[in-house]
Amino acid sequence: MSERLTGTKPKSDRLSILLSNDDGIGAPGIWDLYGELSKIAAVVVSAPEREQSGVGHAFTFNTPLHYERQNLPNCPEAFMVWGTPVDCVKFGISFLLQERPDAVVAGINAGENSGLSAFYSGTVAAAREGAFWNIPSFAFSICKGGEHYRSRYAAVAADLLQYLLACERTKENHRVYYNINFPPCSPEECRGIKVTSQSMAFFDDRYETIDVESHRTKKGYVIYGDKMDIEASDDYDSRALISRYIAVTPLSFDATAHRHLECLHGIEDVKLS
Repeated sequence: MSERLTGTKPKSDRLSILLSNDDGIGAPGIWDLYGELSKIAAVVVSAPEREQSGVGHAFTFNTPLHYERQNLPNCPEAFMVWGTPVDCVKFGISFLLQERPDAVVAGINAGENSGLSAFYSGTVAAAREGAFWNIPSFAFSICKGGEHYRSRYAAVAADLLQYLLACERTKENHRVYYNINFPPCSPEECRGIKVTSQSMAFFDDRYETIDVESHRTKKGYVIYGDKMDIEASDDYDSRALISRYIAVTPLSFDATAHRHLECLHGIEDVKLS
């Protein structure tokens, strides 16, 4: 219990941010982002002990969760959690922190999270979890090929965060979360910021057989695939990234197919056997 945050609460005029990721606490992306966010806010890091890419919104339920405070000279409040990105956010908000943060931020993820890939992403799930708690929440990712410019895009992320938080302060409901992706180019080559819809593009997942001596079957299957059905318009995040825009996509978690409700009304009159 003594490892929890027991120090002075942040001043009311200073932002407080809970920062996580799905690449693990040792990944450079989270520390690039921390370096910029700590200039504008009091930042607490709660991140997975190891990489958790592709775990989606999984969280620890029937087994105990473990965590450990990290003694880092550049970050006085950092916690390593043996769990998923959602665990890190849920545990951070409900246990580690004395009070709810002003924002939940995840990233910077290595690899884009546009289109339907966002449903698999632990980074986006961390932001979604923050929105579940009615906290303004943001996921930042960078396309393959743009990783050399990650530290510079971290500064852009801090600017975008401040702008979007100013917008969120005018609202009472914060159950919208922002999926922000940086393009595979330098900031100089970037064509600007594009507010986008989520693409319906998806990967045509296939499996390749490989030899695995360490398993009794001696065989393993590695997933691979290409992104398919990318829209032609830059109004969608996947295409906007190809066109070298920063894609800012607001997401919500009402998955109801509203247009199909009316055609289902007749089902209510079906007599059950």
